[in-house]
Amino acid sequence: MNEDRLRRLLRDEPLPGAADAERRGRGVIERAYAERVPIDRPVLPRLALALAAVTLLAGLVLSPAGAAVRDWIGDTFDGGVPNARPALDELPGGGQLLVQSSDGPWVVQADGSRRLLGRYGEATWSPRGLFVGATAGRTLSALEPDGTPRWAISAGSAIDDPRWSPSGFRIAYRAGRNLRVVDADGDDDRVVDTGISPVPAAWFPSGLHLLAYLDGGARLRIADPDADKAMASAEGSPGTVELAWAPDGSLLLERSPDALWVREVSASKLVGRIGIGTARRIPLPTGAEVGAAAFSPHNETIAVLLLRRSDTATPRSEVLLVDPAGGPPRRLFAVSGRLSDLVWSPDGSRLLLSWPDADQWLFLPAGRTGRILAIDGIASAFAPGEPALASFPRIAGWCCSGR
Repeated sequence: MNEDRLRRLLRDEPLPGAADAERRGRGVIERAYAERVPIDRPVLPRLALALAAVTLLAGLVLSPAGAAVRDWIGDTFDGGVPNARPALDELPGGGQLLVQSSDGPWVVQADGSRRLLGRYGEATWSPRGLFVGATAGRTLSALEPDGTPRWAISAGSAIDDPRWSPSGFRIAYRAGRNLRVVDADGDDDRVVDTGISPVPAAWFPSGLHLLAYLDGGARLRIADPDADKAMASAEGSPGTVELAWAPDGSLLLERSPDALWVREVSASKLVGRIGIGTARRIPLPTGAEVGAAAFSPHNETIAVLLLRRSDTATPRSEVLLVDPAGGPPRRLFAVSGRLSDLVWSPDGSRLLLSWPDADQWLFLPAGRTGRILAIDGIASAFAPGEPALASFPRIAGWCCSGR
């Protein structure tokens, strides 16, 4: 008898006493079942409970309050948005990005291709994306988007915060504590004011060459650099670190690390008069840090990035859409982590945010429909050849609506 046949016979042979054990076990189960006490469970309470649960779920899904809860549940993540794309192969909404890395500014095209412009410290788009204004120490240069230099000027102090005017004909910048303006061809470089605060100036959005800035006493001023004339002034809001205009120039936004203010502005350069209204504080959650704020490119809606501390070491970030007229804010997104940057797409359909700890860019739909697009591997994408030393880049601008 070979070994295989022996194994089959042993496997098929029943264990000794197995049949008796099975009969004893069946008897125990049958006696326990016969002695049980039946419990009547009425059908109606269970049915009512089920109907109540369905009604509550429908209310959450269909009501406005439920919509906010639904958005919060669907858009809350802890360690990066899942199913992120491994690389940027297109810009939702089109246009071009200007990205500041430790190696210098990059131009990112609509198809995701990118080019390093050179060793420059800060950069700003011209209004139609035809040129880039970039700083390097005491030098301000105008470059083409492929990095070709067109002109350069030098100042007696380090140059910061270049800002190209909406008309395309002027560039404002700080040289030390002096506010200066130069024509877009590099000519007629002149001083607008001296001893100003280290806050970037903001150009009036229409064709008027008017600059809003903070002087050395943190007083808000509006000047006409072409006429070398101060047009208006008012007490600045406390702690202001950023100024921004609404698209039609009717509102001026002042942001501090813990508050937002808006004030109405009426401008009539023909009669030489600018009216600055009283600053009105926008209601925000108590204790929230205001990381960034920006007007939509097409209306007065303000996107606000809030950082809220929690009991844990990790802060919570929220993105709100705020109506400066006083309507209720709408929350777009929330994460357990620190977001940075906040830039509108040129068409106003999306917001781009940075999530450095997750190494992601997030493209958020500004409307009530659409999906979040997350891109992974941002730091290494802007540090070719040295991914291990890559630092997370900063978004300097998204251009251009009129190109």
